[in-house]
Amino acid sequence: MNFSSISFLWFLAAFLTLYGLCPEKYRRYLLLAGSVVFLAFNSITGALWALLFAAVNFVLGFCIQRTAYRKAALAAAVAINVMALATFKLVGVLPVGISFYTFSFIAYLVDVGRGQLTAEYDPVRFANFSIFYPKLLMGPITRYDELGTELDTPRAGLSGLQRGLEDFVLGFAMKIFIADKLAILWNELVTIGFESLPVPLAWLGAFSFSIQLFIEWQSYTLMATGIAAMLGYRLPQNFNYPYLARSIGDFYRRWHITLMRWFKDYVYIPLGGSRRGTSRTVVNLLFVWLLTSLWHGIGWNFLLWGMSLGLFIVIEKLWLGPILERHRILSHLWVLFLIPLTWVCFKINDTAELGLYFSRLFPFFGSENVVGMNIFWDKLRMFAVYFGLGVLFCFPLPEKLVHRFGRTWIGSILLAVLFWYAVYELNRSGNNPFMYLNF
Repeated sequence: MNFSSISFLWFLAAFLTLYGLCPEKYRRYLLLAGSVVFLAFNSITGALWALLFAAVNFVLGFCIQRTAYRKAALAAAVAINVMALATFKLVGVLPVGISFYTFSFIAYLVDVGRGQLTAEYDPVRFANFSIFYPKLLMGPITRYDELGTELDTPRAGLSGLQRGLEDFVLGFAMKIFIADKLAILWNELVTIGFESLPVPLAWLGAFSFSIQLFIEWQSYTLMATGIAAMLGYRLPQNFNYPYLARSIGDFYRRWHITLMRWFKDYVYIPLGGSRRGTSRTVVNLLFVWLLTSLWHGIGWNFLLWGMSLGLFIVIEKLWLGPILERHRILSHLWVLFLIPLTWVCFKINDTAELGLYFSRLFPFFGSENVVGMNIFWDKLRMFAVYFGLGVLFCFPLPEKLVHRFGRTWIGSILLAVLFWYAVYELNRSGNNPFMYLNF
């Protein structure tokens, strides 16, 4: 059960009804029960693992708080979480949301160890922070001071409900009408065979997947923040229109913001950041991107994806940054050329297939198996509308328009029509889960 499924829509409707009828002092218990049910619908085993991890880290938090050997206790607590996550990654069977809630736990433990937080002694509040279902499947990675302190004082109201509904409907429609449609193009490229792709179709596939991945993330983020707002909570911003960036570094300050912030605050800065000279800065940056690669998966394609990004960011930091700042068009072209190439590495986990795809992007050697250009024009005609909509939603205008006119009577009617048409389309075409659910 994920956000873009009929079963989740039934769950959400029932939960919001119960939440609205429930006396305020009991809502935190209902919230916990709802999160457990949501997890169990996805995987009973995953729900048990999440509760176990929450219980262990709850105990570790006040152990760190009370011991005289705080640094040693903190190191042991972090090691427990890292080893558990690494074990699941290596085995290849991941409990739902483990990558996201493990990083939230580590941030909580480190902040307690630094004295920036007081350890939580209320198990219900800590459990709600741990498995709050709107942010569980794909983030954002929340800190305790962002969510945990709000869990007893939700700001539920009509304005939050309206804003939340607008965000949820917009995200739901983006997923159904744009991301899921663009996913079909990539599947058709796989069917054709990478070795047979004409060059323009290979580039269309790379750009299309880049847009699809952003729309997937943005749609989930809007739905997650929308659900949280309807319940009276705020989740931190996780995406800020990254394709408007003017450097690779800027792109990843806008993309998956809470993950990049986590690596900055809990890895990069403790290693010395950029304060210890150029050589140490380069090493620190590359180490962060090595960890980012491993967080996403154990595979050569993830390593190639992460380390190439780290290298590009080092090049920008040492040499290219001032040039990109002076030349606006060049800086955008730099991002729009390189980012799709890195996403191809992210997508294709077989190195031989990856090599074939790049051989069609950069055809320095001929291929006898390439299909005719007619197939490129056919695919372009079939997917141009969805690609164009995806590009449009890389800009903030659509979201601004929804929030500006969503509260007018005509805006409310249009959003209702959009929602029910998306439900019809989902029911007709079937559920297409979010790509990031296996992280």
